[in-house]
Amino acid sequence: MLSKIYGLLKFCYEDNSGDKLPDIKLQLFILGVKSLMPFEDNIGCMFDKERYEKEIELFSCYKNGNDDNLEYYYKHKKPSECDDLLLEYKIMPIIIANTQWDVLLNEALRATLFYSSSKKAILNTIILSSAIFEYLSKDDYIENMTELCRERLINFSFKDFLKYNNMKVNKISLIEFEKERIKMLSENKLMADELMDKFKSLQYLFNVEEKIKTETSEETVLSSFSSYLYKLRKGIINPEKLKVSHCNIPDVKELLKYSSFTHPFLGKCLVIKRGKNEVILRNKSGLMKVNI
Repeated sequence: MLSKIYGLLKFCYEDNSGDKLPDIKLQLFILGVKSLMPFEDNIGCMFDKERYEKEIELFSCYKNGNDDNLEYYYKHKKPSECDDLLLEYKIMPIIIANTQWDVLLNEALRATLFYSSSKKAILNTIILSSAIFEYLSKDDYIENMTELCRERLINFSFKDFLKYNNMKVNKISLIEFEKERIKMLSENKLMADELMDKFKSLQYLFNVEEKIKTETSEETVLSSFSSYLYKLRKGIINPEKLKVSHCNIPDVKELLKYSSFTHPFLGKCLVIKRGKNEVILRNKSGLMKVNI
């Protein structure tokens, strides 16, 4: 199982040994991992939206790349209506950490709707979640993957999801969602070339013979997170150890005057290099460039 997780992540993200700045895809993945919280009374992990909001606020200081949906959130504090081109990089930690389909899909959709209320983003979340769920659950996942995905698309109730999570959308949005779902299900090939080209995870899952060698002799960012997600998936991490107070969070820029410091969300940080407009830090997740 651990090798399956690492193989998928290594194909989708640019791995490193903590010696170079991660791109925004890997950064969004790490934010997703950090915002996972094991349920205390249920199997699986929840998307901790309150923690994620705090992480995203801090992320504006050190993000390394552009994401239109993220920029929309910063400006409007609500999800965009546009499709999310970086969707899979945000929801993959949630998919990997959960073993119960209903829990997995609910939490993945909550994360999706943080950034985008687009009907395509919602439907693509169901497809990606289903495909990766099958990959991690079975050795012979390819055989029935598409049909199971089709069944889950048919059975999904957007109304029930909204009711369960106390969310509301207008009737027009519900109608447009149903139209898009019917259109997608009417296609002869559910996993169309457009989806395959768009999502690296699907490229990996459907090209078994081209899967990359996943052994690593050294600790890397992705091998470390693979191990952590595996433990979350197995339910062997105490949620109490992951809880962080969201009150009185210090301004990271105020801490940069020190050679090292500890931040509630970033952990222990060491200043590596100071520049005129930025400071390079190293923490447990690798390097980050904080703009000042």
